[in-house]
Amino acid sequence: MQHDGQIEAALNPHSGQYEYDDGFKFVEPILQQYDLKIANLEVTLAGKPYKGYPQFSAPDELAVTLVNAGFNVILTSNNHSCDRGSKGVIRTLDELDRLGVKHTGTFRSKEERDKNYPLIIEENGIKVAILNYTYGTNGLSVAAPLIINYIDSAVIKKDVARAKELHADYIVCTMHWGTEYKFLPNGYQKRFESYCYDLGVNMVIGGHPHVVQPMEVKSVQGEKKLTVWSLGNFVSNMQTRPTRGGLMVGARIENESGKPELKSAEYYLVYVMKRNEGAVTQYYILPEFDYNNYRSNFVSTTDQGHMKLFLDDSRELFSGNNIAIKEKKVDPNSEIGTLYKKYLTSYYAAELLGVEDSLLRHAEIGSLFHLTVDRAGKRHVLSGVCESAEQAKGVQNYMRDLKLAEQVKIVRVTPDQIVDVP
Repeated sequence: MQHDGQIEAALNPHSGQYEYDDGFKFVEPILQQYDLKIANLEVTLAGKPYKGYPQFSAPDELAVTLVNAGFNVILTSNNHSCDRGSKGVIRTLDELDRLGVKHTGTFRSKEERDKNYPLIIEENGIKVAILNYTYGTNGLSVAAPLIINYIDSAVIKKDVARAKELHADYIVCTMHWGTEYKFLPNGYQKRFESYCYDLGVNMVIGGHPHVVQPMEVKSVQGEKKLTVWSLGNFVSNMQTRPTRGGLMVGARIENESGKPELKSAEYYLVYVMKRNEGAVTQYYILPEFDYNNYRSNFVSTTDQGHMKLFLDDSRELFSGNNIAIKEKKVDPNSEIGTLYKKYLTSYYAAELLGVEDSLLRHAEIGSLFHLTVDRAGKRHVLSGVCESAEQAKGVQNYMRDLKLAEQVKIVRVTPDQIVDVP
């Protein structure tokens, strides 16, 4: 989500651009562990004027950051899909298409829906169908031919049948549902979860309540299913005790016996921290980690307290309600933990100068870079997070071979500055 405070904080007064990338850098390496990375875009990309609650329109840079962070499927059906009317629906789809990222949930026409829905993605020989629906759109609607996917038993039944016709091996149903700020699923959620599994859906993932709800791995008719009732807030400006964070849920699907099945499921808890970094203020999405051991006072005393409450409350809820799903944490000695330490202290990278903006806004090419803003407000296009300048030279040579920039140089990156390395 993008509330007014987030939009205002992301605006770089020196460039007029909106800077989100640094806020996602601690979740990006977690995303890289998975093949399909799915995000719910609970805003429109309707253009200016940008606005948060109650009718959202976020800067296009937010979607660019999501794609560059690694998300490769964007969900667009939620209660804010119609916030900016028909223009908002269409422009959101246009921008996602321009980025080259797959998306589903809202459509320009019946013909487009018939052609592209269910969204089928093949990874490692497994064809996954992704379905996306919302309980409603806050009383707003858009005129035909536009289509918003609403939760409707007859529609879902037809869509699941279509997924099977398209030879989907595994069906994931994503639902925007539930009661806001409630920690347990309501009857509506339970009814549609059971209905989906009766139809042959393999996984049901939900959101909307703005707080986390339990997760369950269960056996239905002899098959393992994963239900996540609510993911909570991945990033937002909500600042009450239970709304300060959310979940990243991962699942491993394997095809050992000719039929794909759920092998394991895990989750990370993440906390949203607002922190001024000079020219812009970032909303960092933080998995649990001892950040201050490597960068003094990175997490303020106040945020440490809020984070502990959120984590403790979530774990207490899960301890009595989760079924057969494990929590994962970032090990300081792991590859991800080592990367965190570099972000918090220093690292070497190749900096690309003169990169065309269109390259930064493309799903495949943009993933080669990461953007960061120094304290003076200058944006830097970097590639690599290296232990030494010598390692960064390898990245530099690779980037030169790709011919994506006018110039490529080696820099040392610290939390306070980015300096050239001779």
